[in-house]
Amino acid sequence: MWEGTAIAMRETSEGCVQFATRVLPMAERHLAAFARAVNELYGSEQARLAAEDWIEELELMDWPEEETASDWRRLTVAAAALLAKRVNLRSQGNDRMRA
Repeated sequence: MWEGTAIAMRETSEGCVQFATRVLPMAERHLAAFARAVNELYGSEQARLAAEDWIEELELMDWPEEETASDWRRLTVAAAALLAKRVNLRSQGNDRMRA
């Protein structure tokens, strides 16, 4: 019984390592591109917050065995939606202060 559990755990660990080896470089590229774009448009503070949102969205995703470009787009769109909400709320707050 224990031997079967040890084999299953080793196979699961190896699968996780292979998945991470395949996914992490792509995640780094997508996150960097997203953060760069946000930094250019909204500045470094929003870029930092948007990167945190992006990473949180990555942690929430259920990844299929083979990731696709649409998975990365879906993740980035979710983080961008949070950015838009935050920027809009900040803008509305500034408009109220001027009135």
